[in-house]
Amino acid sequence: MKAKLAASFLNLLLAAYAAADSTPAAGRYISQLDRKDWILQTDALHYLSQNRVQAALPPIRKLAEDKTLTPWLRGRALIALCKIEAQKTPPSLLLDFSSAPESIRRAAACEALEIYNDAAAKNLAQRLISDADPAVQYRAVAAYAKMQKAAAWPNVDQPTRAPTSALLPLALRALAFTGTDAALERLVTLMEDPFKNQGQAGTIVRLLADIPEPKLIPVFLGMLETLEQEDPVFPSILSAISSHQQKDIVAALTKTLSSNRESATFTAARVITLLIQAPELGVPLRQALAKAKEIETFEAGLTALGCKEMEPDEHQEFFSGFLDHAETDLRILAIRCLSHCQEANLYDILSKIIDDDDRTVRYAALNALLLAPLDKAPTGKLVAYLEPALASTDEPTRILGFQILAHAGNEEDFKPALTMLGEALKSTDDLRREAVASALGSIAPENGIAPVARSQGYITDWMVVGTFYNDKDHKAFNEELAPEKNIDFNATYPSTYVWALRGHQNKPGEKAIERDVTWDEANVDRTNGKLRMGPLLPPPGTFSLAYAVADFNRQSAQEVFLSIDGDDAFKVWFNDKKIAEQIAPYQHRQSCVASVSNIAITLKPGINRFLVKSANIGHEWWVRLRLTDADGKPIEAYRP
Repeated sequence: MKAKLAASFLNLLLAAYAAADSTPAAGRYISQLDRKDWILQTDALHYLSQNRVQAALPPIRKLAEDKTLTPWLRGRALIALCKIEAQKTPPSLLLDFSSAPESIRRAAACEALEIYNDAAAKNLAQRLISDADPAVQYRAVAAYAKMQKAAAWPNVDQPTRAPTSALLPLALRALAFTGTDAALERLVTLMEDPFKNQGQAGTIVRLLADIPEPKLIPVFLGMLETLEQEDPVFPSILSAISSHQQKDIVAALTKTLSSNRESATFTAARVITLLIQAPELGVPLRQALAKAKEIETFEAGLTALGCKEMEPDEHQEFFSGFLDHAETDLRILAIRCLSHCQEANLYDILSKIIDDDDRTVRYAALNALLLAPLDKAPTGKLVAYLEPALASTDEPTRILGFQILAHAGNEEDFKPALTMLGEALKSTDDLRREAVASALGSIAPENGIAPVARSQGYITDWMVVGTFYNDKDHKAFNEELAPEKNIDFNATYPSTYVWALRGHQNKPGEKAIERDVTWDEANVDRTNGKLRMGPLLPPPGTFSLAYAVADFNRQSAQEVFLSIDGDDAFKVWFNDKKIAEQIAPYQHRQSCVASVSNIAITLKPGINRFLVKSANIGHEWWVRLRLTDADGKPIEAYRP
């Protein structure tokens, strides 16, 4: 019992030391070494050796020396121990493992030998090359090749000529460490079969990934040529390539692109997109694509060159060459690439494309214009430029055209736009009408909003007075106040108000503040026809009400329909007759919209008048009136 407590205490001390002296997770992994689960122990050994956690050395040595454990786990512990210690010469424990009766421990000793490069390590590796177990032999050959590189060829040559399938990955590792042209040529030849059947691809990549030999990069690129991007080995190969210096990767990709193999061009383009966007690869990739024939190669190449880091402006002419390609996807991709070109004038380049017969190409072109710099837009001529889109019978095309007009247009484009799109404001297609109105509103001068709203049938010219005090129960809203008894635009009215804080009205006993209010002119300042009461009237806008009057002239009598909505409540009189009253249910800090539609009224010759009593408790405060004929077309109302 005392021994167990002592061991536990030691583990706690080691964990605390590791936490203070190493990575944040080191303590947890050191504790994990004591778990009787080989998977957890192996995971801990990997982490601790990768991070060279010195505090882990005692428990790792204990695992390596524990004869009750499996030879395999003891071998993993030996390798972790050697990595963390990082000595110049093999430790005595490694020498013991090299003579162990179990071949698994001898193989682990060979694997650990790769850490060293002194004479003792070389002599030991040479001895183990003659081991009776082939797995140990090949591990020793790989270790010796790492130490001696090209000088190891006499020892590497014979074993790597025709290795068995099981020993192939180790043979390839030895050839990679050797690094001569002959060794790498054999490596490539030996790899063809396993990469055809995918049986050992993952193992091979894992055993080659940590070898810092630049000549392996073309080998990895060759592997990628045989794989689909969805293959689970694909990201492992990319990771192996990424471990090399950028200059070496660029050199290998440049050489690959000059091979005149289309599969190599396709692979290089994918690697550029996914791994390394080096601008110096742009010209070699373009030159290789000039010899390509397959659609997927062009797609990969355009995608790579269109990356912002690849300086797409340098390839603008190349992208433009695909705008009239027979393949729709390539045309769309070229448009997207051009949208990444900061210096490109997309309005010039895409002028013919925005009216393309293929709607997907049109959409791509119009969306690209939405991203184009505003200074490239044809000022004062934007409406004429967009006419094919704005007049299109295809709704998405029209909407994109309206969006571009709103995005890039200015006051100089307003009059041409209003002339061209004026009829659309009278449309019974509400979606189109509202889209047109929004676009026009975004480029309209200050005095241009009201005509856009009026063309849609909204009442735009008003006289307003307020605010008058109301409460949550709409007490004043239900009473008859002075302005509705007798409308006199020269009159002054006494009113009271209170400041509402956090939704509360005045405290008990608190006196309301008095002031005088008068009528003022007001205009709708939104193309959606809303008369926003808050900005027009003295504060506060909460627990308040106001009046609005609109007078307009008609030449003759006409049966029309009136639609009204507002936030929070309204009463409406037409020519001194009350025609509507609505109160929306109150919702705290939310829009509370009351509405009534298609009230039949008769406009008389001469002056007609609307009187609106509008109340608000909180949040937004607006009211809106719209006139249409029996067919739903807008009726314009002008101030006399």
